[in-house]
Amino acid sequence: MTDHTADIDGTGYTFDWPQGQTLLDALLAEAIPAHYSCMEGHCGTCQCTLTGGPSHMLNNEVLSAYEIRSEDQTLACQTIRDGEGPYRMSQD
Repeated sequence: MTDHTADIDGTGYTFDWPQGQTLLDALLAEAIPAHYSCMEGHCGTCQCTLTGGPSHMLNNEVLSAYEIRSEDQTLACQTIRDGEGPYRMSQD
């Protein structure tokens, strides 16, 4: 099991992120208070910075290609990891 890390509003957490599960679902499964609303990739509330390995989004109606590639932005509710990590996410 790889421990991934999250920084939510300045508080650090460690969590497990099973393959095939969205980042948001992994965070919520461990009671980590991530920001979210629609859970469908429409609103952008769950936008965060993600580093540590490759990932993809199932749906994205909010972020530009520049934000994704150059600023490591993603939508936690739609993000599936494609690597082992460890991944690091942050959300203000």
